[in-house]
Formats: sequence, structure tokens, C-alpha cells
Amino acid sequence: MIRTALLTGFASLALFAAPAMAQNISDISNTAAGIGNTANQSALVMQKSKGPFAGPNSATVSNLAAGIGNTANQEAFVKQRSGGLFNGGSAATIGNTAAGIGNNAGQMATVMQRSGGLLSGGNTANVGNTAAGIGNTALQSGTVLQRSGGLVGPFNRSNMQNLSAGVGNFAGQSALVRQR
Repeated sequence: MIRTALLTGFASLALFAAPAMAQNISDISNTAAGIGNTANQSALVMQKSKGPFAGPNSATVSNLAAGIGNTANQEAFVKQRSGGLFNGGSAATIGNTAAGIGNNAGQMATVMQRSGGLLSGGNTANVGNTAAGIGNTALQSGTVLQRSGGLVGPFNRSNMQNLSAGVGNFAGQSALVRQR
């Protein structure tokens, strides 16, 4: 009888806490493979978690063109906000890749992240643009804005990379990172 009452109490506690521990996860991908293909993507992700034990926000946006004479273009905007007593923070990963011969990879990426709370988790943003092979071009414009607050200040981490690897390639990048 006592065991049943305890199990019922724990089950009720889990149900009441579930919305407060919710997490947001988004995965968006676009792929063109072969010869002479184009992969264009425009993605908007907005995530908000709130509650005493708010879970983390996680967003992954990827665009891929692989083969010969392909073009991969992407515009991605990710906005994440988490708040609560012990929130989990936010993580965003945005990738754009053209691989093969004579490919073009272009990306415009914006990530806005904000976390706050007594013991809040930090923010992490990874933005990557890659053209690999022969005669490829990789161009990227990236903006990352991060803000964290709380009693114990969490970390903000941003990683932006632009890679052109192989023979006769060009890589160009414009990057802005602002962290508070």
C-alpha cells in the first residue's frame, strides 16, 4: 500500500515536471547529388524553452550538393532562447557543402542565442561552409549573436569555418561574432 502511494506520487511528479523539462530539437536538411544539380535552401528555426528545468534547444540545418558541376546555396536563420532556474542552453549547427568537380557553395547564416536563469546553460554555435575537390568556390557570410546571463555566468562558444580544399579552389568569408 505504501509502495503504491509512493509510485503514484513519483508518477504525478514526473507528469507535472514534464512540461518544465521539455526540449526543442530541429533537424533540417537539403541534398542534391549527381551531375549538374542545384540545392537551394532557406531555413528559419525559432525555439524557446522556459520553465524551472527547461531543456536545451538544438537545431541542425544542412545543405549538400555532391558530384560534378553542382551548386549548394543556403540561407539559414536560427533564433533560440532558453530561460528558467536551471535551463539547458542552446546549440545550433549550420552546414553547407559542395563536393566534387566545379562546385559552388554559398551560405548566409545568422544565429541568435540567449540564455538566462540562476544556473543557465551556455550557448554554442557552429557555422561551416565547405567546397572540396577541383575548381570549387566556397563563399560564406555568417553572423552569430550570443547572450548569457545568470548567477554563474555560462559560456558562449562560436565556431565559424570556411573551407575550400583541393585544386584551383577559392574560399571567401565574412564573419561577425558578438558575445555578451
